[in-house]
Amino acid sequence: MRLYTVHHRPGSAGRRTVGGAALDPDVVFVKEGFCWPALFIPLLWLLYRGQFWGLLAYLGLSGILSALSFGAGMDNIATLLLSLVLSFLVAAQANDWRRWRLGAKGYAFASVVAAGSLRQAEAIYFHTRWQDPETAPAPPAPPFAHFPASGLTPFATPFDPV
Repeated sequence: MRLYTVHHRPGSAGRRTVGGAALDPDVVFVKEGFCWPALFIPLLWLLYRGQFWGLLAYLGLSGILSALSFGAGMDNIATLLLSLVLSFLVAAQANDWRRWRLGAKGYAFASVVAAGSLRQAEAIYFHTRWQDPETAPAPPAPPFAHFPASGLTPFATPFDPV
């Protein structure tokens, strides 16, 4: 079983549309945990998900690691291992960064769904939510206060100013 966080955009006033079709969905499911595509192709994943600050940070850190390994006279294996460590760090935090980005775009946390796949998670969430609106359980309140989006970093932290 995997956990998926569900993020819903309240209202549709700020939606981008092309030819009547919405470019941004109203409900987004984000898997909890490690992001394998971000491990193997971090640059493409960061671009695809619109994580431009994260992309700049990744490119900057890659450049610094390359300069340090060249300046220290490390061999290619050591440089490869350092870049692998950086890719593991990106992959470990990628879905959290995606959640932060959704929050910055106006999405609100709606629920957590446990399912075997994304398709099952969508079926569980939408079946429970719209089968009978009067008997459907209300989305649980988040166990923590939503962190404000910081203008200084692309990642929300509990130390950001309010």
